[in-house]
Amino acid sequence: MLTLEVVVSTMTTNSAVSRLISIRMFLAGNLRKSLLAVTVVSGLLSLFFAQRGIEPPPPTTIAPVETTVVVTTTIYVAPIRYVVQLGDTLFGIAENNRLDMRVLMEMNGITDPDRVEAGQELVFPPANGFIPVAPSTTMKP
Repeated sequence: MLTLEVVVSTMTTNSAVSRLISIRMFLAGNLRKSLLAVTVVSGLLSLFFAQRGIEPPPPTTIAPVETTVVVTTTIYVAPIRYVVQLGDTLFGIAENNRLDMRVLMEMNGITDPDRVEAGQELVFPPANGFIPVAPSTTMKP
């Protein structure tokens, strides 16, 4: 009897295992079918909504546009006047005020840079950046 019980229990175990395998295969097959169905339905829905009443936008063209803006700014700056002091030289005045001595001579009608008198009034060029400035005498390192 012992042998018969082992055979019956073995058959019962084999039957249970085979039943589990068949259930698993059934579920796996149904899962695949379900996933396939969901994929097909979502694809059809996306095609339906993509074609539904939405017209493609008309092609756009960008035309080149030329614009020219001319800006002119004129600012009047009154010239600076300087009265020559006793002991001043034209070179020293130009250097102290960061001016080009030749421009200072031209603006004041001076022909001889050594002939500047105390009390003489000199006109400096306006500080608008258009008159050349004397180069620096400081040496670069």
